Amino acid sequence: MSGDSPANAQRNATIDDVAQAAGVSKGTVSNVINGRVTVAPETRRKVEQAIADLSFRPAESARALTSRKRMDFEPKLDASVPRLTAVGYVSVDYFACLDRLPEREERRLSREIIKSIGGPAANVAAIAAGLGAPLQLAVSLITVIGMDQESDWAAAELADRRVDLIVPREPRQGRLDRAIVMVEADGRRTIINEPSNLAEVDVRRFIETNDPAGTSWCLHLEGYQVPRQIGLMAAARAKGFRTSMQATGLTTEWLARHAGEMFAAFDIVVLHRETLAMIPGCPAEPEAGLKHLAARAAKADAWPEIVAVTLGAEGAATLTRGGRIDHVPAIPVPVIDKTGAGDAFVGAFLAAWLNQRSAREAASLACIAGSLAVTCFGAQELRPLADDLTGCRESAAELAITPETSRSTDRVAVDLS
Repeated sequence: MSGDSPANAQRNATIDDVAQAAGVSKGTVSNVINGRVTVAPETRRKVEQAIADLSFRPAESARALTSRKRMDFEPKLDASVPRLTAVGYVSVDYFACLDRLPEREERRLSREIIKSIGGPAANVAAIAAGLGAPLQLAVSLITVIGMDQESDWAAAELADRRVDLIVPREPRQGRLDRAIVMVEADGRRTIINEPSNLAEVDVRRFIETNDPAGTSWCLHLEGYQVPRQIGLMAAARAKGFRTSMQATGLTTEWLARHAGEMFAAFDIVVLHRETLAMIPGCPAEPEAGLKHLAARAAKADAWPEIVAVTLGAEGAATLTRGGRIDHVPAIPVPVIDKTGAGDAFVGAFLAAWLNQRSAREAASLACIAGSLAVTCFGAQELRPLADDLTGCRESAAELAITPETSRSTDRVAVDLS
């Protein structure tokens, strides 16, 4: 029995319909609806006109989800939930999947080209935010985005990944940074990125206007941000923030001149194997390098609570302020793309550390997150749950990784059966 009129039978407008009518991306429509990110007045007018013309009504469940996300990141969040605020740029990365790198003047056919969100701090934030209980964090990202559709897309994607963006109050301008990542069949990658054309990230205002009293709140810097922001870490710590950094993006020259300042400014320092040789007097061999740092820590007036060193397929090692050195293994996985493995390690490590896990346990879970990250293309495309990491560590069964769908932006299921 059908008594529906043609008007009633007509399907309701979707967010895709609004985006097409307004000539913008779906992310821009989402930003206009939820108000999380400032949208240019003329663009907002087009979207609002399309919404009116199509009689578009956001689903109540979607509105409730948006409201919940906003509320979850309010400063009055339950103090029992630790907070992580990462500092750095967001980029849009284009991955070319190759059997080998092209020779000069050669044209190569990529199996596919995948678009993904990139940037060390953004990757750390997305991985940490996705873990959930018992490693739950409220995660935000101090960054800058442009006026282009890629910026709107990235903002909407990060919001869906439970990362709250903290962007300058000034009008947006420019476009999102871009990078080309050429990934070979064995997972090795060659990255070409452009200089940022966006404004500098404003950390001072964040420190001055936020009070971490009663909460465990970590301010994390990607290596690209350390030289210009390290001077603010004393003020952050004085207010009660805990501080962390990763070496990704640090230059050899800066580290050679400022290693002592770096170790004194942060509670957590994450280095990689190659970084050891950049530190004056430090052996490049990991075991000898860690012993050198342990001896240095014993004599230092200020030293990180934990120094972690990632060692690729060999796992990672940690050095505590008290001089304890622990080694933890990676897990054997098929290597598809090594991009973002270090960022996944950092995101999981900070989530575990902020949730009171020991240095060894945090590194163990982080190594698993880094291992899983290399099993698919893109730095944020596999965002494991905390239970996945724990299950991988505790299971003696062979680990099988199977994509839930063929879309590059979908999660990957961890099958421990």
